Amino acid sequence: MKKRLNATDLIDHFRGSIILPAENQLGTEYEIICLDKKNFSRLDYHGSPGIKELLEFMGGMPGFRRTEEDELLTGLKHDDFTITIEPGGQLEASFSPCRTVGELATKLSSYLKLLKEAESLGIIFIAAGVDPVNSFDTVPWMPKQRYRVMRSYWEKKPGLSLYMMKQTAAIQVSIDYNSEADAIRKIKSAIILSDILSSFFGNSPIYDQAYRYTNSFRKKIWCKTDKERSGVPAGCGNPINSFADYVNYALNIPMIFLFREEKYHELKKRVTFRSFLEEGYEGTYPDLTDWILHLNTIFSLVRFNNTTVEIRPFDSNRPDILLAITALVEGLFYNTISYDHLIIPEELVAAARKNLSVEEAEYLAPLDLLIEDGRSPGELVYEAFRAGGIKALIDQLRIG
Repeated sequence: MKKRLNATDLIDHFRGSIILPAENQLGTEYEIICLDKKNFSRLDYHGSPGIKELLEFMGGMPGFRRTEEDELLTGLKHDDFTITIEPGGQLEASFSPCRTVGELATKLSSYLKLLKEAESLGIIFIAAGVDPVNSFDTVPWMPKQRYRVMRSYWEKKPGLSLYMMKQTAAIQVSIDYNSEADAIRKIKSAIILSDILSSFFGNSPIYDQAYRYTNSFRKKIWCKTDKERSGVPAGCGNPINSFADYVNYALNIPMIFLFREEKYHELKKRVTFRSFLEEGYEGTYPDLTDWILHLNTIFSLVRFNNTTVEIRPFDSNRPDILLAITALVEGLFYNTISYDHLIIPEELVAAARKNLSVEEAEYLAPLDLLIEDGRSPGELVYEAFRAGGIKALIDQLRIG
């Protein structure tokens, strides 16, 4: 008889992800928004231009492998990055882990070249924390099982979870940890720095063609995304001092779905992962795959993902800012120094630069310019919108 999973196994899974400092890597995810060039509307899956047409076009390039669901093309795999579609047709590129930001820059360059060629379909790609133009109701849902179940789950709950799904786009950086103490130090520091990072990199002051009196309207949406799994993790009221503390936090969060026989299944009642672990659900008990899937449904600004610490307070931004964010994370977190006392961007950038090689530190240059100018990306976006309306706003956010 197969041994049932228990809480100790979940803790051991995190411990099994500890690596040596020499093996540290950076994992970066880049979400962007796809618009019809003619009227700036969002793309439907089956439209022209549409998301399927876009994936078919990119998948026709050398080196790509298709991923399908229910006989529909839903993503592409490449040695350098994986492309997936988000619930509202946002495009996410997950770059394969890199040792240096320079390595990431090479992979990003290939991706940007691909986007440039795809513009011939009549598509504009923008990097912003939220869609600044299209209202929630006008954005089509993508035909993926996971999103159908998540939509049904959140339609029954208060908050802005559905807006998070369809309207937002972010940059996320994952880092490794070298001991349990190192992992806890990193997640605590990331929690403390999340406010300053989200403000400094805020790039979503406009939503539904109106100014929202914040640099990051995306953060406001994310922090109202299902109060049981958003904002910052349990590290406030119940401090995270060990892997066991984080496991305890995640065990108390309700599951959104169950994946069995290649299908996402909606649950018929509220089921926390703890109850699934201890009592099962309709005769089935979890395995490690269920746990990893559950961790991915926690939408906090910082979280333990499967094998890494994932830092997520960043609005989507232009490509040079993405590289700068990755360099900043590398410089701040791949050492044993605490930066909890740093409260302004200048201090963060200076501290990161001290820990980077000359080559890696060069990627921080766009942040020096922002600091010198005294304006965040969001403030520049707002100024463009105020001066020239939607067209000027799109030009400011456009990639390429």
